[in-house]
Amino acid sequence: MIVLVDANAEWRAAAATVLRESGYEVHARASLAGLAHDAPPVPDLLIVDVASIGAGGEVLGTLPRELRARFAGVALLLLSDVYDEQAIGGALAGGAADFLVRTTHWSLLIERVGRLCRMTRVQFELATSRDRLAKAHALAGVGTFDFDPRSSMLHGSAGSFAILGFDAMRAAVSAQEFMRLVPAEHHESLICAVDRAIREAAPVALELPLTGAGGRPMTIRVAAEPLRDADGRVTMLRGVIRDITDRQRAERDIERMLNADPLTGLPNRNAFLVSCATAIAGAQHGVYGVAVVVLDLDRFAQINESLGQVAGDEALCIVGERLEGDLAALCDGSGGIGVTGAAAGADPRGGAVLARLPGDRFAVLLPQVRDPAEVSAVVQALLRGFGRPLTLAGAECFVSCCAGVALYPRDGEAAGVLLARADAALVDAKRRGSQSVAWYVRPLDVHGRARLKLLNGLHKALERGELSLRYQPWVDVARGALGGVEALARWQHEGVSVPPVQFVALAEQSGLIVPIGEWAIREAARQMRAWRDAGVHVPKVAINISTIHFEQRSPARTAREAIGENHLEPGVLEIELTESCMVRDFDRTLQALHELRDLGVGLSLDDFGIGYSSLSYLTRLPIGKLKVDRSFVRMLGMSVEGEAVVRAIIALGRSLRLQLVAEGVETIAQARALLDSGCHAMQGYLFARPVRAAELPEAISRIPQRCGLVSGRAAPASPDHPEPACEGRP
Repeated sequence: MIVLVDANAEWRAAAATVLRESGYEVHARASLAGLAHDAPPVPDLLIVDVASIGAGGEVLGTLPRELRARFAGVALLLLSDVYDEQAIGGALAGGAADFLVRTTHWSLLIERVGRLCRMTRVQFELATSRDRLAKAHALAGVGTFDFDPRSSMLHGSAGSFAILGFDAMRAAVSAQEFMRLVPAEHHESLICAVDRAIREAAPVALELPLTGAGGRPMTIRVAAEPLRDADGRVTMLRGVIRDITDRQRAERDIERMLNADPLTGLPNRNAFLVSCATAIAGAQHGVYGVAVVVLDLDRFAQINESLGQVAGDEALCIVGERLEGDLAALCDGSGGIGVTGAAAGADPRGGAVLARLPGDRFAVLLPQVRDPAEVSAVVQALLRGFGRPLTLAGAECFVSCCAGVALYPRDGEAAGVLLARADAALVDAKRRGSQSVAWYVRPLDVHGRARLKLLNGLHKALERGELSLRYQPWVDVARGALGGVEALARWQHEGVSVPPVQFVALAEQSGLIVPIGEWAIREAARQMRAWRDAGVHVPKVAINISTIHFEQRSPARTAREAIGENHLEPGVLEIELTESCMVRDFDRTLQALHELRDLGVGLSLDDFGIGYSSLSYLTRLPIGKLKVDRSFVRMLGMSVEGEAVVRAIIALGRSLRLQLVAEGVETIAQARALLDSGCHAMQGYLFARPVRAAELPEAISRIPQRCGLVSGRAAPASPDHPEPACEGRP
């Protein structure tokens, strides 16, 4: 639509007619004052005679304020009888878009009007685009900026600085204003980073804590690229400000869920193992030992049965508080064993650490142990503290406990090993009765001959062909399809099947685990070739590799040879490693993993959640898959804490864009709970047991029906109960 304002009635009428014939809607007026009395809708173009302009060149100066506001953004075309440079220049300076000397060459008028209308549409689309971009920035917590070093100003689009708490229409912020938001201790690092970017023409990226203009504590990430002039000098830094406060809060929440017990607030098993590994690392360079004590409450189930689970939870909280207080009183730092607070992940070299383990067990880490007698005194004092009664649900009751103890380096040199051996000692203490303490005794001391015979047999197992692989499928339940298989080692020695947990431990202690791991890679690759030739479609096979294997030699060479010998694509092989690899020799393990990844072999982290779960390690590993440990899957439907941990692990894996596979799925209820939490890939007896290579096609054929039981596509043939047995792995 066009509004035409001209005192020349004859020309005005002719021009309006020509414009209407060209398809434009035209409102003609004799003067600007006429717009005040009969204002049309806001037009796309306003054509005004120069003679109608008020003093000073302000085109709409004679209009009321509200009309000036309405027409403020409209493109203006000035008309003049003659080319009056002064009048036209003043009008153009006052906001006009173009001018035209009045003419009856109507094609010139039509061309000028068409160009200005097109310009108006482009400007409108540009403004709309800017508005959309500003809204997108606001939703994403992102702002763009250009920093001019000469003026020390940050310029941005509308809303760019709203994330910092400034007014939403603010389009520029001075460097001084921005620096007032940043804590003083970060000023120097920020200034140095900006100076270096300008001096070296290099990009800059950093994270900054600050207090927004509205007083809200926040963390932002600033990233900028230098812009150079024709002479190569940096004249501008163009970048992005992103509010990462919520992301960091979510990461802290996930870290807390992974490392702190939600009921007592104490460190959990994960955090305890990390602290224990740190204490062991410190003890390796000194004259100290490290003690791990596991405490288990006696007859705790009776409290749940008689007083209810709420009372049982209250009892665990009280016991945790008392143990923490008693430990603080016993280990005041004067005797070499200090006390560490309950914060997950605290440095144990400065004191003891108390953690809660699953169920009704607690663990105590005592670093810097000079004499086992120190440990014995602390444990006996903790047990005596259980003589105090607890008041639960209005009733007074007594709780006692037993303790198992393991020492570094005598009983083991890794955190997981020490905890497992303290658990083994605890079993002996429970057999002795309430308030008993047992120290770990090596099985070799009791069954030395049998163990030595088994070790000799393991040395000859490969050449005798006694080792074999079983294959357990993992499935995509949502699609009802096979995702791959995991290769599990089995040993048949003198006609007897040796449990994997037994011979794998022997192999690791003797160093035989490395040749066994290399054999497993070659055998799995050979079997994949055999399946291919037989027309059996198996997408990939995963082989478990021991931590020790990564420490002694990289499995990449063996994998490369196995792939080449069997004419396979690298992606059909997958290597599974456990979380203990991350703390024993992380840098060496990382190098080996990168060699495998560069080869094209898939990588997954097995038993996730029970070892050394740390986001700082996890984000650096070139893995593509997380396997949720069966101990958490088993608690689905039984423990609120277990369900929370499973959901947290799934959320963590999805945020890191990793594939998730839940292990040990044995019931339909567990599988459905995992599906509801967003985990579709599962492995367990509900879908298939480990089978021989020849039996795999039959197991694969049953997968769609088993998946249908979970998704509801088929009715279950029997009640929902697990098939009892434990899966072993190398």
